[in-house]
Amino acid sequence: MNFDTVFPTAHGAALSTASLKSSPQDFIVEETLAFPLSGKGGHYYLHLRKTNANTEWVAQQLARTLGVSPRDIGYAGQKDRHAVTSQWFSLSGKSLTPERIAAVQIEGVEILEVTTHDRKLRKGAIKQNRFTICLRNFSAEAQAVARRLELIAQQGVPNYFDEQRFGRQRGNLTAALSMFRRQSRPSRYQRSMYLSAVRAWLFNQILAQRVRQQSWNTALSGDVFWLEGTKRFFIPPHIDQDIERRLRGGDIHPTGALWGKDRLQSSNSVAELEDGVAAQWQPLVDGLVSAGLMQDRRALRVFPRELGHVHDIAQQTLTLSFALPAGAYATALIRELVQLHQADNLN
Repeated sequence: MNFDTVFPTAHGAALSTASLKSSPQDFIVEETLAFPLSGKGGHYYLHLRKTNANTEWVAQQLARTLGVSPRDIGYAGQKDRHAVTSQWFSLSGKSLTPERIAAVQIEGVEILEVTTHDRKLRKGAIKQNRFTICLRNFSAEAQAVARRLELIAQQGVPNYFDEQRFGRQRGNLTAALSMFRRQSRPSRYQRSMYLSAVRAWLFNQILAQRVRQQSWNTALSGDVFWLEGTKRFFIPPHIDQDIERRLRGGDIHPTGALWGKDRLQSSNSVAELEDGVAAQWQPLVDGLVSAGLMQDRRALRVFPRELGHVHDIAQQTLTLSFALPAGAYATALIRELVQLHQADNLN
């Protein structure tokens, strides 16, 4: 199968080329949990700042250093390696004490805070991630930058999964095909990663079709809508003025399929589009169904919150600041502004 797809942008051609992650300090991420920590309970919570270290590696180092099982380590989401990121980890184990935890030393990791809570930190328990990103070697007119960012603030951006999901040269997709054909036996962690990559790929294909049709931020017959700030989806009996008003206001968003078992939740023209994409990638669809994943939905668009920028024309830099809800990627916004240099270290 050919995995060379280039996903279309929604707001026009790139304003400039640019370099991303020239240094870790050019990509700063701060995680906010979806719930308050009680300061009581049998689970220690560590707020860490890590530089040039991926989340899974930090979790492994915590387990090894403190002598606990990797299953006793929790975190809410994977964070970029080539970045400076702050995020929470939870730990449990009878041998743990505040003194032992405070004494932990891991290269590239700084402990910011230690507290407690009554349950383990689970994946997805994130309210938002706040980004400060510096794009270098950036050259564009100030007015063009301001207009594009205003458009993004008003209409949002296509909620693509990031290229990191697919691995270097999209190798996770090739590995998934090998797994589906029983030509390989990946570890449990690898299997999960490959299934996630395939699901993301199919969603991006659906979203790309809606972007090409210029319907990624409009209501179509058969759409399933996500209610902003919740985990709720709903299907209106028909598209009326109220649905259109809520869509323009960002209260609801059209969704695309996250493929799995059972019937599509969409109908009419939307189901036709999603079934058409599935038919083009049938071996991937069959693999997800055989693996037992269930149908789900994901918003087709995302609105950056508190979007700001500093454009230094002399230094050829554009520094962006914004927040995104859990599951959304900063590169979904960046790709609507610039064409990144191929040599950028994004994995």
